[in-house]
Amino acid sequence: MEKEELKESEEESKEQEEEVLEDRLRELEEKVKKLEQVARLSNSRAVELQREIDYLKERYRRDLEEQKKYGYEKLALDVLEILDNFERALEMGRASEDKDSILQGVEMIYRELKRILEKHHIYEIEVEGKEFDPYTAEAVETQPSSDHPSNTVIRVIRKGYRLHEKVIRPARVVVSVSEEEIT
Repeated sequence: MEKEELKESEEESKEQEEEVLEDRLRELEEKVKKLEQVARLSNSRAVELQREIDYLKERYRRDLEEQKKYGYEKLALDVLEILDNFERALEMGRASEDKDSILQGVEMIYRELKRILEKHHIYEIEVEGKEFDPYTAEAVETQPSSDHPSNTVIRVIRKGYRLHEKVIRPARVVVSVSEEEIT
């Protein structure tokens, strides 16, 4: 009997163990299903985010392209006003013999053009009488001078301009040299 009881006890123990293992298996299968669902959702979200990133990149590229293409529209409209003024001045100049009024008209247009350039942050670089700076000016000639210290801009041949702080066109200048430097 003892053998039978032992056998029954072993069978019961095996059944209990199988039940525990089956419960554990069901538990693990549920966890796997949940993790698979989380993975699907994560992958779906990753794909969605990648699409969003691609869309934003394309939109940014198009915006940059449009900015390049039409970024000077406001400046162009302002310059067209100057062009209109030049056309009116030319018409009046052809009809008039008064050179003083023509000169005054051209001076007004010149001042208006400088105002528009400054409105768009384009400024003349003041270099005359200052020490030569190769970042803002280009020395195209040197001239001996006892009136100015060596390496001083004594004459501007072509004005230089900057856009905000960036030099967009360096001035062309004549720079003084001392007479000792020549010999």
